[in-house]
Amino acid sequence: ELRSVKVNGEDWAHHEVKEASLVLSDLPAEFELEIITKIDPEANTALEGLYKSGGAFCTQCEAEGFRRITYYLDRPDVLAKYTTKVIADKATYPYLLSNGNRIAQGEAENGRHWVQWQDPHPKPAYLFALVAGDFDVLRDKYTTMSGRNVDLEIFVDKGNLDR
Repeated sequence: ELRSVKVNGEDWAHHEVKEASLVLSDLPAEFELEIITKIDPEANTALEGLYKSGGAFCTQCEAEGFRRITYYLDRPDVLAKYTTKVIADKATYPYLLSNGNRIAQGEAENGRHWVQWQDPHPKPAYLFALVAGDFDVLRDKYTTMSGRNVDLEIFVDKGNLDR
């Protein structure tokens, strides 16, 4: 369900929804596009796009699953940088993961929390990923050849850490 379309931060009235596509018109040569949609991942039984599996929300965007999340030119030659804000109940979904670097996080109302991720590398939509759930975590550290320390975390379903 389309909630809003913005071009360069302004509401954009020059759009039309046609079946499973969104047609934009009168666009400037260069622009930043923001599309807000509402989806129901718990009702998604196709296991493509964003869906619920067990107690976790997760994505499967290859090959064409991203179009189940939002309107997009879902082709491998269309590259974009993604900024994703995930908001969920903290007790049920303590881990909120997506592509890129965690740039912000905080507490929200009613026992919820949020994490914002920003991926600095342009990529096709089929590489977009999001997971929210309660997992066991294997943690380690790695030092690169240049001496930079990197924290490693591997998330697994509860009870499967030893596998």
